[in-house]
Amino acid sequence: MKIAIMGLGAVGATVAGGLKKHENDLIFIARGETKMVLQEKGIYLESELLGDGVIKPGLVSDDPKEIGIVDVLILCSKSYGLETACKKYKDIVGEDTLVVPLQNGVTASKAVSAWLGGKGVVTDSYIYCFSNIVETGHVFNGGNLLRIGIGFADGKDNEKAQRFVEILKEGGLPSIYGQDIMKALWEKYAMMCGNSCVFIYFDCEAGEIQKDSEKMAFLRGIYEDILRLAKATGVMGMEDMPEKYFKHFLTLPPHTITSLYRDMREGKEETEFEWLVGSSCELAKRLNVSIPFMQKVYEAKSKKQ
Repeated sequence: MKIAIMGLGAVGATVAGGLKKHENDLIFIARGETKMVLQEKGIYLESELLGDGVIKPGLVSDDPKEIGIVDVLILCSKSYGLETACKKYKDIVGEDTLVVPLQNGVTASKAVSAWLGGKGVVTDSYIYCFSNIVETGHVFNGGNLLRIGIGFADGKDNEKAQRFVEILKEGGLPSIYGQDIMKALWEKYAMMCGNSCVFIYFDCEAGEIQKDSEKMAFLRGIYEDILRLAKATGVMGMEDMPEKYFKHFLTLPPHTITSLYRDMREGKEETEFEWLVGSSCELAKRLNVSIPFMQKVYEAKSKKQ
């Protein structure tokens, strides 16, 4: 199975670790300095779950013609670069190519399908991954919460998707196929985006929020906003989410932040704020759903610009 990974940062490198047994069939899509480093050294992954080691793919390239049609394309690029990447590499996607977007949020599959012009079989998918880049070509993955979920919103079966999940599991990367995928996507979104919103709005880390009842009440309001929005899209069975995530937040180490808040705090020009927060405000408007707390976060950020 010819498998390509686009976006060889923290997430892409971690997924590559689960595909080490198939590295001869593996393609890293990279350019510039990253391409040169990966061609020379491959990726060195330190992982408590997957083990430490170097992944040397069969090919490192940024040329669609050299890459050719692939069986599986794993999209690990940041959301703000995803449209450009999809359009540039759409020629490596065939009619039966399995396309696995692992971006945060709940809208990636529809966006990717549109950007690819309807080519390929695009999954609804997610990853829980606590990884960070040590330097180009060197990634650390910590903790034991690493897992990937792959499915389709309409519940259809796909043999290639099932086989790909088995390949990941054989490589030691916990993976699930065919579950209630949209519920799982919304649950991950609620935690990642909900926590990001409260960090961004109050511009502080978890510890300062945990000891302030008003800030914690705001966090609960964010979770409840997301629950209403999920229900409006037809996703059920998440009624216990606000209370469960509220209690979980209280257990976080005091210096905990999210990658989105870190990027914004560091003043990066490109972040996933619009993809994660702006898109939900737009969706709520279309569905006539009230999300007052998320709207406050969005408006507060807009005023700062």
